Amino acid sequence: MVAEGHRTGEPAADEGIAQLVVPSLVEGTELIGQYQGSGHREPPYLVRRVDGQVLQLSHLLYLVAAGLDGRRTYGQLAAELSSAWNREIAPEQVSYLVENRLRLAGIVASGAGTAPEQPAPLLKSRDRLLALKFRVALVPEHVVAVIARTFQPLFWPPVVVLVLTAFVAAETWLAVQGGVTHLLAGAREIVDKPEQILLVLGVIVLCGMFHECGHVAACRYGGARPGAMGVGIYLVWPAMYSTVTDSYRLSRGGRLRTDLGGVYFNAIAMLVMVLVFAVTGLPWLLVALVAWQVSTVWQFLPSIRLDGYYILSDLVGVPDLFDRMGPVLRSLVPGRPLHPRVRELKPWVRWVITAWVVVVIPCLAYWIIGFLVLAPYVLPVVWQALGTHGAGVGSAVQAGDAAAAVVGVLRMFLLVLPWAGITLVLYNLGRSVTRRVRRRAAARR
Repeated sequence: MVAEGHRTGEPAADEGIAQLVVPSLVEGTELIGQYQGSGHREPPYLVRRVDGQVLQLSHLLYLVAAGLDGRRTYGQLAAELSSAWNREIAPEQVSYLVENRLRLAGIVASGAGTAPEQPAPLLKSRDRLLALKFRVALVPEHVVAVIARTFQPLFWPPVVVLVLTAFVAAETWLAVQGGVTHLLAGAREIVDKPEQILLVLGVIVLCGMFHECGHVAACRYGGARPGAMGVGIYLVWPAMYSTVTDSYRLSRGGRLRTDLGGVYFNAIAMLVMVLVFAVTGLPWLLVALVAWQVSTVWQFLPSIRLDGYYILSDLVGVPDLFDRMGPVLRSLVPGRPLHPRVRELKPWVRWVITAWVVVVIPCLAYWIIGFLVLAPYVLPVVWQALGTHGAGVGSAVQAGDAAAAVVGVLRMFLLVLPWAGITLVLYNLGRSVTRRVRRRAAARR
């Protein structure tokens, strides 16, 4: 029935919405609060979904989410929001935000009851070329909690100072004792005994696992909840990962501690390797040490999604640097106004991200162009080397030398890996550009 004196579908519909009961949030959804140390002019607010994903909401959307209790009506919630926001907000506007923003984000329960629905998958990041793919969780969250709790005391400030002091002392001792000479001896021994490469790789894998323990322990030390740990494919090579998304609830200092936790545990691992070398004198252990030192330095590169990227991201308070790359480039075109996603940032943050884009784009371009230029000259050599190693693997299998066969396969794998990686990157880049061109063409039509 329509109220007398009103046309169908207008005021009566509004009054009907005002009397409806708002839904509730999905059970387990956590309203974290304002993002601390944000680089935005207006800091976003954070909500943690039941699956552990952390969402960024505007202040108004956050207030709407906070009012979804399954008891009050849209009219009551609109009145409270109008008072808090100092602006008139109608019940139908609140309903629109709930159904077209919060429900699509997967934090609104079905209907007005309390039964939770399965959270909707988040939209994929705009950049998929440099993201970890094909993730497989190997260590569940409850086991990660035990690991984090075990190593958490290592972040007590006096312990950190003691560890770093011991690390510097150990590296100094190694240099004084002729570390380069021992390293060359270890390299020669590996050439004479290729099976020792397996020992080096084993140590590196263990150090990689310990590196991820550093991230989750730092996350828990700050007061956040780490998630599962596992492995995935970064570009084309296997990579370990740890879920520390909940660290967004921490202050800038807490997030940076989480970012640097892995590097700090790298220092602990290198300290242990030096101590073991001092006791055993194993030359190949220094090869593993140098390899891990190189890996640690590599982690600080901000041009791809390694620890350095996340350190820069948390320093400026913007968690999605690659998503800002396109808007920044468009804003650099003379005569064009600042893109909204650039204008919403604080001035100093805008300049830092612009400098990052200006540096990263040429580096990635140099990498890709270098591949295209060198490929015709290098690929025949790689193919010839693969044939040589393949023959060596066959001979090792016939001789029953399993270690030499495995080492030969690893060498072939390492020869192919970088070329397969850049080929996959180029393929994904070409597919992305093709999709954008088709979308623009369709929009013009």
